[in-house]
Amino acid sequence: MLKRNSDQKLKDDNYGLNESWAESCAMFSTIFILAAFLTAILLGLFVGIGVHYVLFIDDLNETLNVCHTSVIDSKNFSYDSSDNYKHGNGSKISSIRQLSIDLKNVSPSFLKSEKRLVEAMNNAIGVDDFQKFTGSSHNLISNCHQSPSKGVSCVGVMPEKTIALTTWPNDGVISLFIISTDSSDLTDYVDDVKGYFGIPADSTLRWENVQMMWTHHILGSYSKKNLTNIELEGDIQDFYFKFLTHELKKKVASVQTKFQKIDVYDFIDPKINTIGSLERSVTNDGSYESLHPEFFKPNRIVFLDGVQQSTSIGDAQYHEALVHPAMFTHGAPKRVAIIGGGEGATLREVLKHQSVDYVAMIEIDEIMVNASKEHLPSWSDCSDLIGSSESCMDDPRADVYYEDAMRWFIDRFSPECDCSSGQEHRHFCECDDETYDSQLPKDGHETIQGEFDVVIMDALDPTDDNAFTEYLYYNDRFLESMFDSLTENGVIIMQLGDAPFPLDVNDEINGFHTRANVIRVLERYGFESFHAYDEGNCGFYSPWSYLLLCKNSSCHDNFYMNEAQVNIAIHNQMISTKSGRHPLKFFDGATLARYQVPEKSWEQTYCRHTDMPMECSSIYDAIDFKSGQQVGTKIQGSKFHNVQKMPEEFMVEKAFSDIILSNKELKEKTKPYLGKYDPVFARHIPHLLQ
Repeated sequence: MLKRNSDQKLKDDNYGLNESWAESCAMFSTIFILAAFLTAILLGLFVGIGVHYVLFIDDLNETLNVCHTSVIDSKNFSYDSSDNYKHGNGSKISSIRQLSIDLKNVSPSFLKSEKRLVEAMNNAIGVDDFQKFTGSSHNLISNCHQSPSKGVSCVGVMPEKTIALTTWPNDGVISLFIISTDSSDLTDYVDDVKGYFGIPADSTLRWENVQMMWTHHILGSYSKKNLTNIELEGDIQDFYFKFLTHELKKKVASVQTKFQKIDVYDFIDPKINTIGSLERSVTNDGSYESLHPEFFKPNRIVFLDGVQQSTSIGDAQYHEALVHPAMFTHGAPKRVAIIGGGEGATLREVLKHQSVDYVAMIEIDEIMVNASKEHLPSWSDCSDLIGSSESCMDDPRADVYYEDAMRWFIDRFSPECDCSSGQEHRHFCECDDETYDSQLPKDGHETIQGEFDVVIMDALDPTDDNAFTEYLYYNDRFLESMFDSLTENGVIIMQLGDAPFPLDVNDEINGFHTRANVIRVLERYGFESFHAYDEGNCGFYSPWSYLLLCKNSSCHDNFYMNEAQVNIAIHNQMISTKSGRHPLKFFDGATLARYQVPEKSWEQTYCRHTDMPMECSSIYDAIDFKSGQQVGTKIQGSKFHNVQKMPEEFMVEKAFSDIILSNKELKEKTKPYLGKYDPVFARHIPHLLQ
């Protein structure tokens, strides 16, 4: 595991600002917020969320930046090794959180009543609870006035929270802000706000039900590492909370476990669905929506520590792409291991294969599995499979281990070694880490007989930037034990996170160094075939990538089956369903044919390594990485210090120009490209291996 923390200190000797100025600056920031609200109210300029923002956010950010600069340059402030700004007394500087909410189809009479609005403001931000919890007598200090639009504008202030609103009674619209300087999660206020302010209009107006849209922002200068609610950063914040692009954002569940924070939300994107369509889908009005309600459900998404893991609209696509290429590449897997997979969907897909006798699912977080059963029931639903159970977790072929998968594999499949201090463990000697490390690299590990035909790694994305990802993917002993767990023709498949884009540099250079390390380590352990591919329909904001590795090169024949052969294999190997529906929703022969040739971006980023691989020099212009200049046109790599000279017989064009080759000749020609990750090879010659 790599440790990248460094002891950094900000230089503050040239500044004479003291603690009192820093505190005054923080106080001024708070006063500025209130002044901005009051000014906006007095001028009657609250015209929706967009105008709120124009009125004060730019000035507020400028003020905060000035204060922030003063704070971190002050002799009374420091910067510790974990990226946390600290006050001279050791306390951390808070960020500012802003919740913006729009409601429509609200009762006009409610929106005209200052008294009722102030009462709702008190209830929404929990003044009574605040007083009870803190023993404080603080009340919400509020002020309202009638706006030119005959609506009401109000602002309310209490310690660490401010609420402001404007109403348009004739339109049934209210826009409001809640701003907090404490560590509370303002998204918890969303349902309360709708409950207190979303008063339905009189039925005589024939308006639809009250609808709500909201955004959440974290303002000011802060470090992501010292946010109290880490789930408010990452995908959940960057792609969902920040924007008004979703008609529905509804929290389904939020669970804190020993290992992670689990958040489950329902979303409706108006480009795909609408609140109105959802409401019609649960009626019996004969509409298309009511006849096909499955198309109009909200998109349910699960986040772990704020990082998007799976979506209901992409569940089948993601998990079928993860499981079935490996299963059909092996041909007839009997024993399968799943690393992670707490949602249960990976297990669901594995259990669809008739050949499977046993599945071991190793998931460290039991609460994650239980939460998924409750809130993501379709992910682990095996009720339609003949011979299975209601829940895939209860299928008689499956064992679920709530353990650390890394330790589970190492304990069972630790490589052979000669250590007097070791003890017998199954068919080889189990060594301690010190003995193991002292003997790297080792030969002969391929002789260990494993027991799994397929190992599926559905754990954290290697592209995630956190300590546990490094703990998992930088442990060579774990990765080697995965290899040794395989039978002679075993297959490993893993998801690799966001697929590369055409203009990306090599993973060794950019932030995806963990993915590069995984590939580099797996190359060392003797896999004879590497296959990278993408799936763009998983419901994420970019295509998702996978890596399939074969212990024996014989898997080429199955991986490169043609479309008809794959469809026949699906027909023969899949378990029938009680409903008569096809067990697979997405994967078929055409899908595997698409996976057989990796996207161009894999080849491009591979060839942008600082030491350009020799097979790239016959395809791409060489690049002098010292100067950053592109030089030459399809040169062979003899002129530049970091481009290897390629023997003529191994150039892609030369080696495979004659399509009519015997199997023996083909194996000899492809030998330099096997046993390593090489998308150039995979893109240019797969048709020869069919």
